[in-house]
Parts: sequence; C-alpha cells; structure tokens
Amino acid sequence: MFQERAAALMPTFQRSPTPRYLVADAKLYNEDNAANLQELGLSTRIPNTRTLVSLVIPQALREDTWQRLADTIRSHRIALCHDGMAQRWLVVTSQPALERAAASVNKAQQREAEASAKQLWHWQATRFETPEAAHAALAALAKSWRYHQVATSCLIEHPHSARKGRPTPPTPLTSMAWQIQAQLRPDQARMTSRKQHDACVVVGTNIEPSQVSDPAVIQAYQAQAQAEGGFRFLKDPLFFVSSLFVKKPCRIQGLLMVMTGALLVYSVTQRRLRQQWARHNETVPTQINQPTARPTVRWVFQLLEGIHRVRVTVQGKVHDLIEGLNAVQIKILRLFGDQVCRLYQISPG
Repeated sequence: MFQERAAALMPTFQRSPTPRYLVADAKLYNEDNAANLQELGLSTRIPNTRTLVSLVIPQALREDTWQRLADTIRSHRIALCHDGMAQRWLVVTSQPALERAAASVNKAQQREAEASAKQLWHWQATRFETPEAAHAALAALAKSWRYHQVATSCLIEHPHSARKGRPTPPTPLTSMAWQIQAQLRPDQARMTSRKQHDACVVVGTNIEPSQVSDPAVIQAYQAQAQAEGGFRFLKDPLFFVSSLFVKKPCRIQGLLMVMTGALLVYSVTQRRLRQQWARHNETVPTQINQPTARPTVRWVFQLLEGIHRVRVTVQGKVHDLIEGLNAVQIKILRLFGDQVCRLYQISPG
C-alpha cells in the first residue's frame, strides 16, 4: 500500500518547492519502506526497536559534543549509513523529557522493589549444598533486577546429624546445608543511566545539512503534534467518521480528501478565532468554568448549542427571529465579524 501511494505522490512531491522532505513518525521507518524512502527527503523518528538505536544513544551520552538548540533542548549528531541510506541521526533530549523519564523510572523502581522483596522472602527459604552455590544463586537472581542490587548478604549454617532428635557433641555430622539471607537497595547508577537513556529520542534524516539544519529537522518533527491534533478531531466519535464504510480504494481516497478539506477549514477557523480572542483580549469559560483565550473550535461549537431560528408569519409577512442567545454566545459570535452578527441579529458591539 505504501509503495503504491509513494509512486502516485512522487510526481507531485518532485514538483514542490525545495527544500522538500517528508516528516513522519516512527512507523514509517522500516526495512520494507527503505527502497521508497531513498527517493524521498525524510525526517522521521527512528523506532527504538531498531538495534542500532540502543547503541547510538549510549554512545551519544558518553560523548561531550552536544549542541544546545534551545533553553532545555540538546542534540547530538551522528553520521552513518543505515538501510542503504546515508543519514544523520540526531539524538535529542530535553529537560522536560528527562523529568518524564525520571518519574517513569521511579515508579518502575518502586514496583520492582515490592515484587523483589516478595521474591527474595520466598527464595531465602532455599537451602544449598555449598556456600558457593548459595552465592551463585543470589547473583543469578540479582541479574533479573533492573533497578536494584544486593546491599548485604549473610550465610546461615544448617548442619545435619546422623541421629534423629537433638544432637549431642559426639554426634557425627553427615552433611551441611547453607541458607543465604540478603538485603537489596536501589541501584542509583543504573537508574540514572536508564533515566538519561529514556529521555532521548533519535530523529533521522537523509537530507544534507546544507539544505536543512539540525534545528530545522527537529523543529519539523516536533511540529507533527499540531497535525496530529487535527487527526484527533477526525477520529472523534462526535464527527461520525468511523460510521462511513467504503470498500473501493478510490472512494477511500475521496473520503480522505473530503475529511482533509474539513480539517483544513476547522484548523483555519480555530486559528482565526484564537487570533481574534488575542486581539480583543477576550476569554470564554472552559469545561471546568476556567477562563481561556485558546479554546478549540469543537468547544466553541458546544458553547453555541441551544440557538434557534424561529420563523413567524405576521399579516402575511415572514419574519426570522433568533432566540436562545446568552452572553457567552453573543461574545463568541461578535468575534466572527459583522456578517455573522447580521445573520444572528446582534449588534457588532
């Protein structure tokens, strides 16, 4: 499916102004798409499932050649050839990402501490033939811990005599069993390393630095959040896109074109409305009754519910009246301009 779409879009892509490149998320970057991606300029996140990513991030963290792109964002460039393409990979980290990673690792460490304590409590009842076997078993168990290490350990002897009952000094011993008890503690070095690693993402591009700089590549990738917010609008159950069922690819493409046009109108409306709010220094209440100057159009649509047009006939003449307007709705409608005010029979203010 991707190959067919890439072949259809290639002429349009090549006619577009330079620099031109494709910005996408990690799902685009895989071995099956490598042949098509070589013909496109791309800027995409490299998925963490690729083995090389797990090697590149620690290498970048060990080196002291990071470039500061903003107050909290840093990047490290690595030039390499991957999937048959000469690329530059940018290992990107930021202070907010480090804080999120720290919170995630701390929660994981707490969960592991509880699970490991239960595991260790049951395991300590095991008895071993030799002290070496006990220490080896404890070392094997410690390898399964990601964020903990052994703090202290001690061996307890359990002699076995030849007679039943309470042994006396002359009673010979037939064997000796060993029980080991241990205490664990958080492995701060490993936790710090994991936090730094999880705070990094790798953004790759095959475009020359002379055409698109490192900050421009990262900025283009981060700008996806704005587009994804629009697609979240398309997936919203209130817009009933999922209720439309078509089989033919041409109809799917037609539906996609219509919904993309709707998304464009939605985005332009929201942008202009927010500009009007900022220009007039106005706010509207949110769902929790807090003032905001950046509402979504969807929320504005909900605020405008309850307005009715009433058509009455008086002495043979038809009159259209607008009823149900409240103060918030009048404020919103005035920001749409004079023409909308005339439609809703309100003064421009």
